[in-house]
Amino acid sequence: MLGYNWRAVECPGPREKLTRMTALDFIDWFKSHLHAAQIEFALTSGQACVYYGIQQTTKDSDWIIRPPDLSKLWELFSRLESENCRIEYRQFCGAPLVKDYLAGGWTSHVSLYDIAGQEHHLDFFGKPPRVTSLERDSENSDYANRVTVAQMKKTDREKDWPIVFTLGQQAISAGDIRGVLFGMDPDWLVSVWESVSLENRIALIAQRPLLGLVDREPKRLKRCLLIEKYLWATVNRGRYHLYTRHWKDFYQQWRLEPGFVWPLNASIDQQHDTLTQAALRYQLPFDVISAKRAAIIEKAVAETMEVFAATDDELNAIMPPVELLLP
Repeated sequence: MLGYNWRAVECPGPREKLTRMTALDFIDWFKSHLHAAQIEFALTSGQACVYYGIQQTTKDSDWIIRPPDLSKLWELFSRLESENCRIEYRQFCGAPLVKDYLAGGWTSHVSLYDIAGQEHHLDFFGKPPRVTSLERDSENSDYANRVTVAQMKKTDREKDWPIVFTLGQQAISAGDIRGVLFGMDPDWLVSVWESVSLENRIALIAQRPLLGLVDREPKRLKRCLLIEKYLWATVNRGRYHLYTRHWKDFYQQWRLEPGFVWPLNASIDQQHDTLTQAALRYQLPFDVISAKRAAIIEKAVAETMEVFAATDDELNAIMPPVELLLP
């Protein structure tokens, strides 16, 4: 279960009838509507990286929404449609925006066309990957904090790993010692570790066993960092492929139905009803991870050891807790 710590945030009312919006204008506009609808959310991934000054812009936006708040989100969608916005599930839409799917780790992909006809991509999470306890930024609670974003960015995409490290460095600068959990440079780790108290070292090593090498065998850090990173990436690839396979199996069955049309030229409520009924009809599972967690990790460990010719000792030195690797 996610350890949510939501709190209400006062915000001005929605700004109406914007004729042309930049990506950041849209974020502000949609946030104001979420606040007005009393929907608890946190921005993460690319837009959070823009907020933290790590990248300049991104077209997509990733929103963590509490699954119990989805009914409010659907009321908001209906209201926006009545105000001449258009909302659509994207063709490859993930699971329906349904509580049980989002709680099971699925993502839903939606396009919102503003009143000027400009398209904005929104991805909704209920249980973000690799996040066991969602935390907000202390200065702006509309955003997930650096630790949460960094954990989500431990993917199989090479471009994400410099972001992981930068978020870790920023966290340290902001006084959050947990930034050391995301360090990817041996010399930086050694330098930062010197200022970590013994009590904190024990807690941090429990979360990232590799940190136990910093004092004991720092010369092994460079190789073990590569092994650790590969394991995270391989587990994420296995996780992603599992969701993708289930979605493709569902979609291939659905598209064989007589008269199949998707995306649907209809209101978002009609699209949602069509998609949800199809997902239930073809038994798209709510939770795809629980039954396969051990197999995904076992396969990733075997591949990592083969690629690096890693020893059992090296694996033990870097192996993250299962509950963090694939919650």
